[in-house]
Amino acid sequence: MADFLGLVKQATEFKSKMEAMQAELEQLEVEGTAGGGLVTVKLSGKGDLRGVRVDESLLKPDPKSNA
Repeated sequence: MADFLGLVKQATEFKSKMEAMQAELEQLEVEGTAGGGLVTVKLSGKGDLRGVRVDESLLKPDPKSNA
């Protein structure tokens, strides 16, 4: 029975640690840049989108283009 109680205690400690790690991941913010800095994306450590920045030069039509 002592083994079972020890196992329950370990599981409870593990759950607390996991909750703390998840909260820490939620606060963590990562940023990725592509296209020579023209596009930037920010995500939380859990993968939630926090922001996107697209350089204005990408939104203007190219005067050399026939489109």
